[in-house]
Parts: sequence; C-alpha cells; structure tokens
Amino acid sequence: MTDLHRLLETQDFKSEEELRKFMDNLIGKQIPSFPQETLTNKEQAQNLVFDAYGLTQAKAKANIEKALKLDQDCIEAYEFLGTMERTAELASTFYEKGISIGRKKFGSKYLEKNKGFFWGLYETRPFMRCLQHYSDCLYVMGKVKDSVAILEEMIELNPNDNQGARDQLLLYLIQLDEDKKFLKYSEMFPDDNRAFSLFNQALFSFKTEGESEKSNKLLTKAKKQNKFVARRLLSDKPMTELTDQYSLGSESEADYYVYFAGHVWSMKTGAIDWLKKSTDKVKK
Repeated sequence: MTDLHRLLETQDFKSEEELRKFMDNLIGKQIPSFPQETLTNKEQAQNLVFDAYGLTQAKAKANIEKALKLDQDCIEAYEFLGTMERTAELASTFYEKGISIGRKKFGSKYLEKNKGFFWGLYETRPFMRCLQHYSDCLYVMGKVKDSVAILEEMIELNPNDNQGARDQLLLYLIQLDEDKKFLKYSEMFPDDNRAFSLFNQALFSFKTEGESEKSNKLLTKAKKQNKFVARRLLSDKPMTELTDQYSLGSESEADYYVYFAGHVWSMKTGAIDWLKKSTDKVKK
C-alpha cells in the first residue's frame, strides 16, 4: 500500500478516468518499490518503522530512533512505540504524541477539505490508528468519557467507520447511560448485522425498557447471528487472547464481543439473568 501510494503521487492525472486506467493497468502486476536514494527523509523513516515490526525489540527500537532522527514528526514511529509498552499509561503518552502531530498536519484547511474521508486518505491512517489505540488506553485507565470523545472524533473524521469505532462507542454509551447519543450513532449504521451491533442493540433495549417484546426479539435476532456469544457471556471461563481476524457467526467473533462487552453486561442490573432465562428457554 505504501509503494502504491508513493507511485500514485508521482503521477499527474488530469481526470478520474486517467486514474482508473492507470489502476487497471496495475492489475496482476507487482507494485514497484522505490530505491532508497529516491526516498525523502519522511519516506525513509516510514520504511524503518515498517521494518521494525519484524525485528527483535532491541533492533526495533534502534530502527525507531533512526526514523525519528530522519523525521521527528513520524506518526508511525510513535504508534509503534505505543504498541511496545505494557501499560496503558505509558502507551498513551506515545499515542498522544502521534495524535498531536496528526492534528497539526491534518488540521486547518486540510481538515476543512477532507473531513469525513480520513481513513480513505492513506496519509491519515497512522493518525487514525493512534486515535483508536489512545481510546483503548483511556478506557483501560478508567477514563470512559474521554475514550468516548475520541471515538466520536473518529466517526466525525470518517463516518464510514472502517475501523469499527462504533463497536466500542455504542457499548460505552450504554455503560454511561448516554441514551440519546446511543440512538444518534446507532441510526448512522442501520444495516450493521454483526454480533457486536446486534447484541449492543439488545442490551440497550433491555436497559431502557426491560424484558419487553422488542428486547426479546432483538436478543433472538442477535443470537441467531452468533450462537456462541450468549454462552460466552454466561461463562465464568476467563477470556483468552483474541485472534487478529474473525468470521461472522464464529466463536472468535463471540470472543471479540465478550472481551469488550462482558463487564458492561454484568454492570446492567438484570441483563445477565435475562440472557440466562432466554438461553434456558431455548434449551428446553
């Protein structure tokens, strides 16, 4: 993706049709890498960070030091440093630095022109990833409202929400009893039929109106989408490490949801009992 982005920047397309033809000609071909001597300091720094992900910790840190000497505003470097830390408190300092740089780079006129399309712009992705990591850190640190503010910013910058920020956002809004905001953001994604969305909708309905016909229907719909989630929510078995990817309806999708949502279900009075009652009925 980086090589493709750099290749596109060397072109001077006069129309969208020219861009489309150029992209069509690349189908099935290997994207050429650029020689080191042709790269800017910024691009060399990015490459050093990309390479760091495949190195030992000591060598990776050496790469990051070189990268920051070449480009002190390399957001990718601060993102990497954040991922190396074991505590949310330490990691958040690096993500904050990446975000600060990103807001300067992509603020003002850039923001006015591109707000709403940030994930679609390759150069903004490290900034957007730092926002997501930072939100996770804030939540772990108990700063739920601050975490929500970051997730709201992400959706404002990229309403398509390619990163899935709405998953945690809607869940945390349930936790905070921010009902109006929950409805606002859930209405932005009416066709989201993943387990995260459907179980959130069911939990919100139960929280706001109890064991109603609507709540029961939403829970049934959610359980049809993924039959493993209810069992995971009711289990005392500790969560294991999450997989990097999951398929819809799979056990790994259930693990992903329960990892984030399990304690929120437990916090809402009667929710687990309601889930157990519904599950027991199905067994009978």
